[in-house]
Amino acid sequence: SHTIQWGRDLFDGLFCRRPGQVNDNVDDVSSMSVEDFAKMILHKLGDDAALEVAAEMGEDFASFSSKEDDSDYVERVREASLRWAVNLADSLFRASIEDLLKQHPIDSVDEDGEPFWSGTRRTPKVLSYGDRDDVVIGYIVEFVRSAARLRVEMYLPPSLSQEGEASKISVQDAVSALESNGSASSNGQEQLGSNENSDDPDNAAAADSTPNVLSEVMGRLDSAKKNCANHESLNVVEFEKDDESNGHVAFVSAASNLRALCYGIAPVDAMETRRVAGRIVPAMITTTAFVSALSCMELLKMLMGLPLRDHRNAFVNLALPFFAFTAPLPAEEMAGLNGQTYTLWDRIVVKEGKKGKTLDDGEVGGMTLKKFIKKVSRKAAGDGETPEISTVSYGPYMIYANFLHGDDDEILNRPVLDLVKEAITSGDDEMFDLMGGDYGDEQGDDVGGAAAELTSEQIEEVNDLDRRSFLDLSVIVEDIETGEEFELPPVRLIK
Repeated sequence: SHTIQWGRDLFDGLFCRRPGQVNDNVDDVSSMSVEDFAKMILHKLGDDAALEVAAEMGEDFASFSSKEDDSDYVERVREASLRWAVNLADSLFRASIEDLLKQHPIDSVDEDGEPFWSGTRRTPKVLSYGDRDDVVIGYIVEFVRSAARLRVEMYLPPSLSQEGEASKISVQDAVSALESNGSASSNGQEQLGSNENSDDPDNAAAADSTPNVLSEVMGRLDSAKKNCANHESLNVVEFEKDDESNGHVAFVSAASNLRALCYGIAPVDAMETRRVAGRIVPAMITTTAFVSALSCMELLKMLMGLPLRDHRNAFVNLALPFFAFTAPLPAEEMAGLNGQTYTLWDRIVVKEGKKGKTLDDGEVGGMTLKKFIKKVSRKAAGDGETPEISTVSYGPYMIYANFLHGDDDEILNRPVLDLVKEAITSGDDEMFDLMGGDYGDEQGDDVGGAAAELTSEQIEEVNDLDRRSFLDLSVIVEDIETGEEFELPPVRLIK
């Protein structure tokens, strides 16, 4: 899996970090002199990192503008990207391995006199397109295809990159580029296709040995300075494992398998690459299925009427694997009226019924506030003395307070639902029709004008009340003997 992680890191460096690096520095490169910018990055990064960044920026600043009306632009980007991808493959899997073997020949020994290539150190193998191994050739072609495609998409403007087909690289395109370019480096003017500095680990070391590091950094930045004037922002790519068509997994899979072949490790398929590169945690069965089964077991216990001590909370991690079960605690009890207690699961249910919907004047409507208060008082009292209702609220809206509305027959004889609607709409009777309907549609001048004045949130909340079959209200009662106030369990008014 370490070769897959290497491929993922390579992806992030080439197609996420480097375009972001160009976008972050384009203003400084264009406004500062080459010497001043070189001194700045040397001060910030140090010699080795500054040399590497200068080489990357010299390569990533393309020497042509990305004008959408340029009919040849896409083709030039494709050609330069193919050359870049060929050079990248040659650098990673041939040149760097040859340099490593020059530093540590196969028969070399370490400082203890033991063979250097022994134990955990595997002797690397040089890979190139000229090999007769069909497996190696296949992975190199796929690497060039996916790398060139992602490089093209870095430079295409959004209007072209969204089309998709403009960036596609065929197998024949990759083979032609490999056969025509071989292992030669591009020395043309288009830095998009050049890879002579950034991916060879010995270039930075060689440059560091020069007497004047500043001059070396400035030399690598020359092309960036020349090409930054009209440079467009590059597209930054985030790795996405689930899209089969974006080429991300294809690049990581080809890169990691070539790296594995260099060190005698068996290559893996795209599914394994997707799992490791996407950091997918393996599981024998899905967590969702397991949790569903546990929930069904607890439901069966509840239907059987088993006591709380027979139920279980479960803590599960299928990847470890880890399973822990604990007995649930009873719900917290809150003090109520007349020494009673209740939990958050309790409700006082009041049903309107046909009789409850008949208003005092004989018309049919919702249960009035007076009838609602009488029913709640009777249910809350139980076997004790009937309490006095202090307040009735719907969410943040108070619709009744005994010190304000205790003798207000106009309020007491109105349906609870209408009072809630009035509270939601700021209590302005002219802003809505008390008998309801759809508050989002115009129904005459009055309702239409009212709806136009309401906010979309108010309209949605009022319409939601009409759709629901119940209301949950908060009620506070006062103990007549002690004067102490208690909040009742939520009171559910069933329409």
